[in-house]
Amino acid sequence: MNGQITPIQLEFLRLLTKTGFATNAHIDQMGIIKLKQSNSHLTKRLLDGGFIGRVLISANFGTGRKVMYFLTKKGAKIVAETDSIDLSELAFTSYTGGIKKAHIDGEVSLVRTDFAHKERYISTFLALDKYLENTNYLIDDFYHYYKLSNSHGTALKLDGKNFRPDGIFFCTSTNPKKPKYVYIAEIHRHSDRRHIIKQLLKHIKAMQQESIKKRFGLETPYFVLSVYTDENASVMPSVIKELQTFDEWEYIQKFFMFGLLDDIKQDFYNGFHYFGGQKKPLPPQTNWQH
Repeated sequence: MNGQITPIQLEFLRLLTKTGFATNAHIDQMGIIKLKQSNSHLTKRLLDGGFIGRVLISANFGTGRKVMYFLTKKGAKIVAETDSIDLSELAFTSYTGGIKKAHIDGEVSLVRTDFAHKERYISTFLALDKYLENTNYLIDDFYHYYKLSNSHGTALKLDGKNFRPDGIFFCTSTNPKKPKYVYIAEIHRHSDRRHIIKQLLKHIKAMQQESIKKRFGLETPYFVLSVYTDENASVMPSVIKELQTFDEWEYIQKFFMFGLLDDIKQDFYNGFHYFGGQKKPLPPQTNWQH
């Protein structure tokens, strides 16, 4: 079965086992298409074989429609068999593959829901994954805010209720003596300054209540990746300035990094602003230039 799939198509399936979803922008971001070929050259056979599915998503006015690809169980099985991985470790949807029509709400609702935010979140995850390619670290466990098959989501307990950050990433070194890096990603979808501040303060409260430790048994510190876009970039300087007046700033300066999505996609390390010292809490790259 997998003899019909090219190495590049297999690489795309591997990408989808991490995220469950991908757009053409993500294919470009990861550089999967190395030659001057269209993305349809990559996806057509996978769609025809039911290894992935595709849904057209209405985008903002003036930008037409976008495509969201999703991984099916059939596609996940190919990766599991090829890489000798247990299927239960891979993220995929329970939907059948192929091209889906917008009116098939039962099978496309999860794909379409919150599309813009999901696309930005996946871009953040992929930017970290790509940065780690030049380190001795990899993302060996991850949790997404959207629930897929074999995924437990990001729910943490906060004041007795569920608190759901966008993503939780565990990064482990190939050297067992090196420390583990753990990140919680929050991609801000609002341009209201007060809402963003309230959102970030919840993360501090979760640290104080040891929400991550209670769920995962984590003993080491973790870091919050506060990611914003052009839509809310103008308010972030005032957000940070106001946070510096709070008692909670002692947590923020040590355990938070702030970055514009476009910047961290270009240069993950330099794209983030960190107030806890010159060295950012990111794994060092093997060809260190920062």
